[in-house]
Amino acid sequence: MKHLVLLFALVCATASFAEPRVVIIDGDTVDIAGERIRILNIDAPETRGARCEDELILGLLAKERLAELLRAGPVTIDRCESSGRCTDRYGRTLARLRTAKGDLGAILIAEGLAQPWKAGGAARAQRIQAWCPR
Repeated sequence: MKHLVLLFALVCATASFAEPRVVIIDGDTVDIAGERIRILNIDAPETRGARCEDELILGLLAKERLAELLRAGPVTIDRCESSGRCTDRYGRTLARLRTAKGDLGAILIAEGLAQPWKAGGAARAQRIQAWCPR
């Protein structure tokens, strides 16, 4: 049955999984049934390569909260940006993840565990400053 679910996921842009193998990489990246997924439109603090202790602590909190949210029930994966781009420069699938609790990226942002992602060096510097204010 697992193979049928995975086959379905490859054919459709949206898929739901009841009990896949899930590995939480960090607060904005997961591996679900062997597919590396980067949550769309958020940036969570780094856990590996954190620039300061505050960022590491917040990154670990984001990672744990994401794990908690993913345990809330079946996960719906809505792949690709509205522009049609489906992978990032590292080959990760770009997707929104939802459970019965709601859009996981939106929840992490609302709880202060992630920030909205914006392109550009100035936006990146602003996110880092928020995590490493000293």
